[in-house]
Amino acid sequence: MQYFVLNKPAGCISARRDFADRPTLYDHIPTHFPALPHVGRLDYATEGLMLFTDDGKLAQALLNPNVGETVEKVYRVKVRDRLDPGDHRIKLLERPLRFRSGPVTNPARTRFLELRTRATWIEVVLTDGRNRQIRRLCERSGLQVLKLRRVQIGPLALGDLKLRWCRPLTAEEVSSLYDVALPEGPRAEFLPIDDSAVARASRPPDRSVD
Repeated sequence: MQYFVLNKPAGCISARRDFADRPTLYDHIPTHFPALPHVGRLDYATEGLMLFTDDGKLAQALLNPNVGETVEKVYRVKVRDRLDPGDHRIKLLERPLRFRSGPVTNPARTRFLELRTRATWIEVVLTDGRNRQIRRLCERSGLQVLKLRRVQIGPLALGDLKLRWCRPLTAEEVSSLYDVALPEGPRAEFLPIDDSAVARASRPPDRSVD
């Protein structure tokens, strides 16, 4: 199995193709990378860490809240206005959110990060991932989201990967994902992705969509 990550930019959808001709994740995948399925979604306006793999068991474990409740997703959110670290609106973000369909989210964790001229950066940690969850939490708290970025999935961190860039995962990173998502299960064979200068200059593989 193969694995890589993309630092998704805002302004593209989490899909292979879009019938409205909007940009997709796959417009940012280098031609020498395999066309692997993406794991989960980030909404159109959200940027940050996206994982791609053909390891279906690991992907499902990372996505399934019944299996992966301990797999934390870490986000950085920039909201309008300068907030005090003790502002009650930050603490309100931690309260579970009820959706119309019935499910109630797990409590979030928050951490005050830094002030900007007219904005505040806050870290939000989720153990589940409902549709537009952080944006809904901010709306409930009366906070206007200026930027939203996912920076970590479990032990897998975005680090200093540039926006729109991809990089292959290491065997150690894949093993760490298994440790939190499928600690007792069998592990797929790791196949490295060649991201060498020779590979980048080679003929692009067939990119036909299944």
